[in-house]
Amino acid sequence: MHNGPPGGRRPASSVSVRRIAFKFDQAQPSRRHFVADDIAMSHLVALLSGFFPSGEEFFIHSVRRYRERIDDPQLDKQVAGFIGQETTHGLQHRALNAELIRMGYWATGGIDRLGVKLVKRFERQRDRLPDVLARFALACTAAVEHLTAVLGGQVLSTPWVQQQLTDPEVRAMLNWHAIEEMEHKAVAFDVYRYVGGTERMRRAAMTTVLFLFLSRAVVLALSIGSDRWAWRHPKRALGSVVALPGRPLFDGIAPQIRQYYVMDFHPDHIDHNELLDRWRTEYFGSDGALLDHLK
Repeated sequence: MHNGPPGGRRPASSVSVRRIAFKFDQAQPSRRHFVADDIAMSHLVALLSGFFPSGEEFFIHSVRRYRERIDDPQLDKQVAGFIGQETTHGLQHRALNAELIRMGYWATGGIDRLGVKLVKRFERQRDRLPDVLARFALACTAAVEHLTAVLGGQVLSTPWVQQQLTDPEVRAMLNWHAIEEMEHKAVAFDVYRYVGGTERMRRAAMTTVLFLFLSRAVVLALSIGSDRWAWRHPKRALGSVVALPGRPLFDGIAPQIRQYYVMDFHPDHIDHNELLDRWRTEYFGSDGALLDHLK
């Protein structure tokens, strides 16, 4: 028996697979601190990019484990779009990571290599896992997708963030990624509900995911600490780190995350439609800025 979101199946939403490619030209390398010369923000973006490729693969496998159980054509179509988008995200972030590693962000490469090993192990065991563990993996995927959609909304709606993303190709890539995170934000959640996932496990998964995210602060500190610029300019580096939690990127995020714990919450309760329409038109409309990036 499966449960849909409140009020039954949600209306079809667009989960478009865009075959897109970005260029990170090594002949004209980006500045070391490519986010407005801010060391903390630059290392944060680099680490997030390091986590994305293996993370996207994990999300795909956690959903695929249950795909054969889906007999709803609408949801199955959205799952196909979700897999296509996440696959493309992984490919493009690996291209960015190669440039970041060349620039000296060693932690980005280490995170990606470790992630590959863990995901390969999960892939081998995916179909043999006890259902309770596989369902918890799916619940964690739904939780992360909520977080990335909330973060994507912040990226696209906060002028300060757009101003900080001073490398145009990185800005375009992160904005595209944010658009698609909001487009497929409810797919894993709907699959979880469809296969009978409980509210208790859903909320426990979010708590687990938040703990793992916050624990990555140690990796961020190590990454910044390995940056020779930080040792040459300790006051500026420390000031950047201390200021990081108060940056506009994080304004208003906590209440949106807490909504996930509300009984019968659904990701569509946070309305991103107007924001999505504006950015899809800007990037992929008739005169879209990223049309030349599409394959």
